[in-house]
Amino acid sequence: MSYLFSTLNLYFCRVFLVWLGTCTVVIGTVISLFEGSELIRRSMGRANIGLSLILEMIILKLPNHFQMLMPFIILSATMVTFYRLNHTHQIVAARSSGLSIWQLLWGLMSFILALGVMQLIILNPLSAAMSNRLENLDTLYFSNTSNRIAISETGLWFKEITPDRQSIIHTVHVQPEMKTFTTVTFHNFLPDGRYETRIDAACAILQKGYWELRDAVIWQDKEGAFKTHPVMKVPTPLTIEKIQDSNTSPETISFWSLPKFIDILDKSGLSSVSYRLYWHGQIAKIGMMMAMILLAAAFGIRPIRQGGTVLYITLGIGSGFALYFLNDIVYALGLGGQVPILLAAWTPTLIMALLSLALLLHLEDG
Repeated sequence: MSYLFSTLNLYFCRVFLVWLGTCTVVIGTVISLFEGSELIRRSMGRANIGLSLILEMIILKLPNHFQMLMPFIILSATMVTFYRLNHTHQIVAARSSGLSIWQLLWGLMSFILALGVMQLIILNPLSAAMSNRLENLDTLYFSNTSNRIAISETGLWFKEITPDRQSIIHTVHVQPEMKTFTTVTFHNFLPDGRYETRIDAACAILQKGYWELRDAVIWQDKEGAFKTHPVMKVPTPLTIEKIQDSNTSPETISFWSLPKFIDILDKSGLSSVSYRLYWHGQIAKIGMMMAMILLAAAFGIRPIRQGGTVLYITLGIGSGFALYFLNDIVYALGLGGQVPILLAAWTPTLIMALLSLALLLHLEDG
């Protein structure tokens, strides 16, 4: 434990931090160039989109990219760090003085653990706020869609736009399998924004092309005049799939706010699988970042005199990409409900850590 605060460990962490910052800047620049070219392509023919808006959207998206790519940024930085330390024979000198490879890795992994916790505390809430702003801008300037859903403790709120009216709809509970909404209220507006009517219904069934309202009451004016209808039909372009897809994306919600949001989502009747998986994935990502240190060490800690350094670095980075694709596959299986959430979140991290650890044990102690 005393090694963590030793001069040698602080020196190695400082070298790693320099290369981590360098890799972050390089990868962020490359991502920004690709994002900028894509946004310019999408903005062609839209006179209301200027360069300042494109730059703002690029900046807003960067924290989310960094969160997603942080394991690979750490892998790249660790590989370069080990290469530089090996090239200058600093690792050889440190090991000659009695430092074991496990002490070196423990020091770097402890630093990564602290970095991962800081990411959850600082970067994740910032990324969520910026992603929410980005999503609003994308909807306003690119998507041209207005059917957005909002979830609160009082139930679900979403907006519906048709050629002859605009409606703000509130419901207490949803049964997606039955396409049934209970205790529904429609606030209807004319296309020019003037309030038209309010409709209360005990339940609403979303049929193909229309709402089927049961026990509906239409309030027609402020004096309280109303009409009742046992069953009435209201045209709609919505489907249950569109309503579910228009839900807030997990990236726009802070890690610390997700448990409460998931609880509200469960009470409303909508699926919370993607949010649960995202929450567990953020914790598992810290483990993956630490596993990347082991993976980089397995391929990059070899002395320079043994040769094949470039080949081993290439193999290390290639292995990282392969495990990343495995992570995507398992994540998709988790979203589809074919794999338990905990297994989908943690399997790639455990596989990476165990394989890297086995390879290190073979190289060091085998």
